[in-house]
Formats: sequence, C-alpha cells, structure tokens
Amino acid sequence: MAKLPEIASLWIGGNLSWLEQLCLKSFADAGHHITLYSYDPIENLPDGVFAGDAADIFPAEPMFRHAVTGSPAIHADLWRLNMLQKTRKIWVDCDVLCYRPFAFTREHVFGWEKRNLVCNAVLGLPSNSIALKNLMSFFEDPYAIGPWLKKHQIAELEAERDAGRPVHMTEQDWGFTGPGAVTWFLKQSGEIEQAQDQTAFYAVTFKDRNHFIVSRHDPETKFSENTYGVHLWARRLKPRLRDDENNRPRRGSFLDRMLDKHGINPKHAPITPKEVKFSGSPDDPRFRAMLAVEALKNDEPIAQLAKNNSVTPKELREWRAQLVSGAVKIFQ
Repeated sequence: MAKLPEIASLWIGGNLSWLEQLCLKSFADAGHHITLYSYDPIENLPDGVFAGDAADIFPAEPMFRHAVTGSPAIHADLWRLNMLQKTRKIWVDCDVLCYRPFAFTREHVFGWEKRNLVCNAVLGLPSNSIALKNLMSFFEDPYAIGPWLKKHQIAELEAERDAGRPVHMTEQDWGFTGPGAVTWFLKQSGEIEQAQDQTAFYAVTFKDRNHFIVSRHDPETKFSENTYGVHLWARRLKPRLRDDENNRPRRGSFLDRMLDKHGINPKHAPITPKEVKFSGSPDDPRFRAMLAVEALKNDEPIAQLAKNNSVTPKELREWRAQLVSGAVKIFQ
C-alpha cells in the first residue's frame, strides 16, 4: 500500500476543545502523519498528533485579523498557501474529521462545497500549481481588489482606491481571502477540473450541521464511497454544543459514535465560551451592523454581547431592530 499523504493544520488561540481533538486524532488513527502547527505551545494535543512551529512556514507578525471581527482567519488563509508551497502536505481545517484515509495518488485535493464554490477547508495543491502561484502573487498586494467579487463590491473598492483610500484585505468583507478566491484562481488555471464532488468532504451542508449531534439524524446516509472527510462547521456547531447540549453530542448521534471510536472524552477539553468583541465604536456604521448581526444570531446573551463591546443592551436592541427593518425594505 502506498504511503498516505501527510496532513497539516494551524491553530491560533490556546488549547483545543474536544471537537478539534477528535478531528485531529481521526487522521492519526487513519494512519496519517498529521502536524498541528501553532505559534504558541498547545498543552492538550491528542495522541498521535505532532506539534509544529507555525513560524517556520509564515511569520506570526503582522497577524492578519479581520478588522471588524478580530478573527485570524485571514492569517490562516495566507498561512495555508505558504504551507502548500513549502511542503507536500494536505491542509485540513481543525473541524474536518477523517472518515476514511486520504489515499489519494494525486496532489490536487479539494472539493465542491456547493455549486460554483470550492471550499478551502480541505486543500492540497502541488508546489508548482499555477493557481497556488497566482494566489500567492495576488495577495502580495494587501490592497488588491478581487475579480471574483460582485460588481457593486468591485465598484465600491475601486472608488475608494481612486479617492486615495485603498481598502486593506483585513478591512474587506468577511471571507475575502477564502473559498471565493481559491475557486476563482482554480478556474483561471483550469485546475478546477480536479475538484471532487460534494460528498468527498461536504456531504452534510452547513444548513444541516446539527444533524451531527442529534440521534434522530444519521449523516452517514448522505455519505458515499467517495466520502473521505467530513466538515463539521464548528464555527456554528460549537456554540450549540456549548450552550444547548451540555458540551457534548447527544447519545447515539454521529459525533457521539466518533468520540467513542477515537477515544476522546469531552469532559477533558470542554468547549469554552468565546468572547465576541469587535473593533470600532458606536459611531461606525459597520461596527453597529456587525453587532446587530451577532445579536440576531443569538449565540450570546444581549447583555453579555453589549458588555463585551462597551455598548448598552438598549443600543444593541435598537440596532438589531434597525437591521431587520432595513432588510425588509431591501426585499420589498
């Protein structure tokens, strides 16, 4: 049997929860050499997972964080491109579970998340990939305007640039350096033809993410013989597990079975509350809009969300109401 490809991921932000432990260990249990890179030591790596110094791939400073959300997702997007260029490892997000070994003989490893969009939660490219080369070249200019954006977005960015106020990548809309960019460059190079179908990694959609943790659903009915990885959509699944499910999936659910299979105990690495804090002030319309969206999600209590962002609950409720009212007018 041919040697399995090496797997790599990046973690920025303290220790792991049981969900990341489960996903990482699933690759080790499948026979992969998997490295979790980080800029600071991680104290609770699961058995079989190797530690790597993220700075060997891409420097920690400057840390590219989204200007409004503070998320390091932009930095992680840039880091994975550099990792693909410097190694022959396959990138996986820390919320991708290995369902069966990634026994691929080709170096192009990615799949459709939905129609016309390749997700970069699983990404393998040869170091001589034209798409990879062009992605890295494009993002050398932090003020570049993505040709994959919608026409009105491009027009707004061009207007700001022409007025002498170019918009930095960290200030652009969420996801600027992610799947949209990867998909566009893969299409331009023709490498998009290597994309695997949706069942390879994204058989369960974002909308159906809760099917992983309730026993009345069986996500495996959506899998195929070509399902290798399972993206768990942790950004929204973890708050549900933490706040509504006593920090573990329900007995008999898909994730409950996976925990048993890979020997992970949720009690040893619980999902901890995440402070939602945005950069900006109440005078900034975008700051108000982002807080209003978070209030609509209802992931955190209004009082706590307001406190974290130095506004009053009354203000936050008013902004939420304005957002809903404005959305109604848009669709009239």
